[in-house]
Amino acid sequence: MNMRTIIVCTDFSPSATNAVVYAAALANATESRLVLFHHFNYPVPATDLPAVFPNIFVDEMAAGFERRLKELKDDLAQSYPIKIDSVVRSWDLQSDLEEVLEEEKAGLVVMGMHGQSALANALYGSVTSTAIRRGKLPLLVVSRGVAFHPVKKILFPFDDHAIPNKETVQALRDLAIAFDAYIEVFTLFDLKKTPELVPQGGLSPAKHHLQALLTGIRHGYSYENENAVDKGILYEAARSGADMVTMIPHHHSFLSNLFNQSETQRVAATITLPLLVLGENAKQTAKKEK
Repeated sequence: MNMRTIIVCTDFSPSATNAVVYAAALANATESRLVLFHHFNYPVPATDLPAVFPNIFVDEMAAGFERRLKELKDDLAQSYPIKIDSVVRSWDLQSDLEEVLEEEKAGLVVMGMHGQSALANALYGSVTSTAIRRGKLPLLVVSRGVAFHPVKKILFPFDDHAIPNKETVQALRDLAIAFDAYIEVFTLFDLKKTPELVPQGGLSPAKHHLQALLTGIRHGYSYENENAVDKGILYEAARSGADMVTMIPHHHSFLSNLFNQSETQRVAATITLPLLVLGENAKQTAKKEK
C-alpha cells in the first residue's frame, strides 16, 4: 500500500474528533502513520501594539494547541498501536495543508463535516468545499457519527470524463488494495440529455483508460437511467450496499443539479458514508514529491 501516512484535520470539535478516531482506526487497519493537523488563524494586532507582540501571541497559541494535540495523541495511543505525529500551522489553511501533505508524503487527508446533510455539506461546506475546488488533495470526508469498519465495496460514479493522471485515483487504488474492496463504476445517463453515456455494448474510451488504471483491483460497471433512479448516486449507494462513495466532483456536470433536488437532500441526510474525493490536480503535488 502506498498510503503510508494519513493526515487528519482537527479543530477539536465533536465532528473533527469523530474524524480523528476514524482516521486512527483506518491507519491501524492499513499499518499507516497518522499525522494530527491543526490550523489556527493568525492573530491581527491592534495598530498601536509593537510588532513583537503578535509573534509572542502566536508562539503561545501554537504551544497551547500542541499540548492539546499531545493529549489527543496520548488518548489515541491507548487504543491504536500506531505511530502518531502532530503539526500546527497558522498561515493559510489550504496552502498549509497542501504543504504538509507534501512534507509528510501522505497519501490521504481525512476531514470531518458538520450538519445533517452529509454529502451536501461535504461539497458546499466552506473549508471542505475550498479543498475540493482546488483539487490537490486526496480527501476522505467523514460525517459525524460514522464509525470505521473495513471497506468492502466502493461506489465510484463516473461520467466518462477523462481522468487526467494516475495520481488522481491513487488514493482509491490504495484503499481498494488495502481492503481487497470491490469498486462499482457507476454511470447515470439520460437518453435525451446525455446520450453519449448510454452503454453501447462495450466500454467507452474513458472507461478503457480507467480499467487500465484499476488493473489488479476487483471492479465492475453498472448503468442506470437517471429518470428511473431519481435519487441518483445516493440512492445507488444505499441500494448496492456500498461502504464508501468516491467522486471526482469537477467531472460531474450533473452534480450541482443533483444536490439541489429536495429528495436527494433528504436521502443525503439519512445516508452516512465516508466520501472519498479524488483531486483532479493531484499530479501537481506528486511532481513535487519526486
